[in-house]
Amino acid sequence: MLPRNQRAVPNGFNQELLSLQRTSSYNPLHVGTAIVGGFLALWLVSTTVLAHEPEKRHEPPAFQLLRAEEDYSYLKDRDSHLYETDAFDVMKYIPLNQQGDIYLTLGGGFRSRMEYFSNREWEADGDESFYSQRLSLHSSVWLAPNIRVFGELYHGYTSHEKEFTQFDELDWHQGFVELKLPLQPTEYASFRFGRQEMTFGATRLIGVREGPNIRRTFDASRAIYKIGENSVQAFYGREVHPNFFVFDNDFVLFDFNDTSSELWGLYSQFSIDGDIGNTELYYLGFQSDLSRFKDVVGAEIRHTIGLRRFGAIGQSWHYNTELIYQFGELAGQDIRAYNIETDWHYVLIHTRWQPSIGLKFELTSGDNRAGDDRVNSFNPMFVNPAYYSLAATITPVNIISIHPSLTLHPTKKLIVYIEGAMFWRESRNDGLYRPPRFSARDGNGSRKRKIGDQLGMKLQYAISRHWSFDLDFSYFIAGGFLEETGEAENILHLAPTLNFKF
Repeated sequence: MLPRNQRAVPNGFNQELLSLQRTSSYNPLHVGTAIVGGFLALWLVSTTVLAHEPEKRHEPPAFQLLRAEEDYSYLKDRDSHLYETDAFDVMKYIPLNQQGDIYLTLGGGFRSRMEYFSNREWEADGDESFYSQRLSLHSSVWLAPNIRVFGELYHGYTSHEKEFTQFDELDWHQGFVELKLPLQPTEYASFRFGRQEMTFGATRLIGVREGPNIRRTFDASRAIYKIGENSVQAFYGREVHPNFFVFDNDFVLFDFNDTSSELWGLYSQFSIDGDIGNTELYYLGFQSDLSRFKDVVGAEIRHTIGLRRFGAIGQSWHYNTELIYQFGELAGQDIRAYNIETDWHYVLIHTRWQPSIGLKFELTSGDNRAGDDRVNSFNPMFVNPAYYSLAATITPVNIISIHPSLTLHPTKKLIVYIEGAMFWRESRNDGLYRPPRFSARDGNGSRKRKIGDQLGMKLQYAISRHWSFDLDFSYFIAGGFLEETGEAENILHLAPTLNFKF
């Protein structure tokens, strides 16, 4: 194992798990049937109990993927809110003034995981297993009704010497100031400045890298306007590369000598009266001092325009469709790339198990020809590295894929998700890439399109509101392209994970 002072962050190193939302029904107390007859006193007692039966209360709001978005202001009035009492309520609303509009919220989490790989990266000697853990603590302080300071500390540890995004002794993962201006009861404008997590849409392009210990953050400035369910955001930021020691992740927003990738854009979400579903329309700008696709290496400025449609049709159909087009320049060559994805799910029977089937199709462009002064390779930018599986074997560049799936809810606390996936190269003249956008295998003249097939399964069990257990399994069967271009062993990945949040 390398000494920690010799660990090096790879240049340009940059990763979304499926988030679990639960509802819980409250079973009211059953009072025995009033006794008919001469027991008048007992009848009066029974009716009195019924008259004063407490109002039904619901489970507190689920923990958010972005913890900074949680709101516990309902605890200001502990007697009249509609949620059940939680053991950590005392930490969620700590009033700092008599009026209670200046208050402190504390929270955090712990994640423990074992991972096992057989033939990692399709190599015969790629068997390995390792342990990782993540500890996070955050605080949110409302200094005034409209001013908030949010801070979050991260500690990450791994027994693996090369998992660069798994290890960081202690650092500021987030730290931003927010000015929130209420305009109408359902309308507000918000301004955030500092280190912060950002995720948009289906995390096709910008995700928090939930798989590894150290999630992705940006040193950024962001403006948000929201009215009802409609919103628009404008932002500019630089990706933060985690270092390994205590408080050594520098603030890079104004450091123009830093090599971190830059991100800016405009992201909107809205619905139209009479229209089924929701729409997202966005523009994203990306700049990197050093990018590599196919045989092109150099500085990159890439512009992305996207349209996403998602929602539900009735009680059974759920859909997500996204169209993305990219243009710009890489090392003096024009960029012309695209991505098309559609994902449909149908609930077969509305019973306790709620079985649903799904089918996802994705087409992501690869480079057409070498030496034509044009780059057609799609750039997934800051995609969740676990986009195809927690094994993080491949990423959406030069990919055609089909994903049939089955989702089951055997109990209220257990979700079983089973997915098959078939992968082909979109272009025979481009290779295979690994997260976030690094070359994993050159084409080497191979005319084979088939990359391989993957079977995956994920079990999510909610032990309680605070504790959960996940089990991820995937098995990748190498196809003809891998067999022609190098080692092509099948990959097995297994990852049990225990989570605690408060």
